[in-house]
Amino acid sequence: MKIPTLSFYKISFQILFVMLLSCDEVAQESCPEPENGDFISIVEKGEMTVDYIEGLKPSYGLPDDFEISYDIQIYSVTYKTTDPNGKEAIASGAIYIPLNTGKESLSLVSGQHGLTIQKSDVASFLPALGYLGVFGASIGYAVIQPDYLGLGNSDYPFYPVYQKTNGKVLLDMAEGVKEFACENDITLNENLFLIGYSNGGYNSIAMHEELSKRPRDFDIDASVVIAGYFNLKREEDFKYPEIIETPAWAIYHSYVLNKTYNLNVIDKIIRSPYVERLDDLFNGEYSATYIDQKLTRYTEQLFTADFLNNYDTLPIFDNYKEAIASNSLMNANISGDIFLIHSKEDEVVPYEQSQNLYDSVKSKGVNAELMLLEKGNHSPQDYVMSVVEALKWLEQYD
Repeated sequence: MKIPTLSFYKISFQILFVMLLSCDEVAQESCPEPENGDFISIVEKGEMTVDYIEGLKPSYGLPDDFEISYDIQIYSVTYKTTDPNGKEAIASGAIYIPLNTGKESLSLVSGQHGLTIQKSDVASFLPALGYLGVFGASIGYAVIQPDYLGLGNSDYPFYPVYQKTNGKVLLDMAEGVKEFACENDITLNENLFLIGYSNGGYNSIAMHEELSKRPRDFDIDASVVIAGYFNLKREEDFKYPEIIETPAWAIYHSYVLNKTYNLNVIDKIIRSPYVERLDDLFNGEYSATYIDQKLTRYTEQLFTADFLNNYDTLPIFDNYKEAIASNSLMNANISGDIFLIHSKEDEVVPYEQSQNLYDSVKSKGVNAELMLLEKGNHSPQDYVMSVVEALKWLEQYD
């Protein structure tokens, strides 16, 4: 039977159209949507050249011999996650991608920053603040820097830090970035590394704990935790100094726990008139420096006598202590190898925190290393060489 010419072309076009649709479906199937951490928005924040990054090294205190190899592209993203109560929430973060590396694939590093009180004081707003991302990507890693729930463009009320449920929030971004990489022809390998400083160290261990309880289709291969803390309990012999240099940091822990768990105990911890100011001061708009000016540095004027002297015996603090205990991570389960770095001079987070976690994970058979520094206070500047050590240490797994 002879098919008319026009009908033949029509049939051929239909076959071609179906083939193109099929190819498109195959392409879509190759970048499946993640079960967790689905990206909602992606905004290009521009590039940083090698020369520009070289110029940042003195301000960070990086040594001259720290070699910057690649220009980097930066993105700000928002993604789906869940809050401490399991309800859907939005979080944000930044992505740093090295350009023209010549590598077949890139290892992924998740960088967890230290505690910040100001909502905009994060990498997704100001990419240069994401120093773990800037310097990690400049030597060839793909790096994500989650802002944490409640910071950046997150739609969650501003306060859920010190919560081990943050582990899920951060793992969600690590999962979501895989689809983003696939759709943008960025080839990631199977490696996932963590680097966390201070509160970021706590959150890094929270990621391990979350993954041990609710496994995913990926694992954490190696982690570096710098000046982290894992046991939130107040030691029995703990005493506040007469004067607190940064009262905003000193009371933020109590404020956060009271808010997150609806404990209604903050007025038993903080004295009037300061307790009445806390909701306004800790709304995410102000820096710790600004908040310090609205408080007092005198311990006995800031904290109640019961909190200072009768904390261990009064039942009014029982729920508060239970909330603290539930978020401690000293017995967390660790996957992959871990490297702990801490200064013996750290005046904010005692080095025993890292020493004790090291002892705990070693007793479970984890391959762990501990580096105790003789010098250095609790600041990113004093720990910058530890970041260099962290990046060098991870090379063995890359």
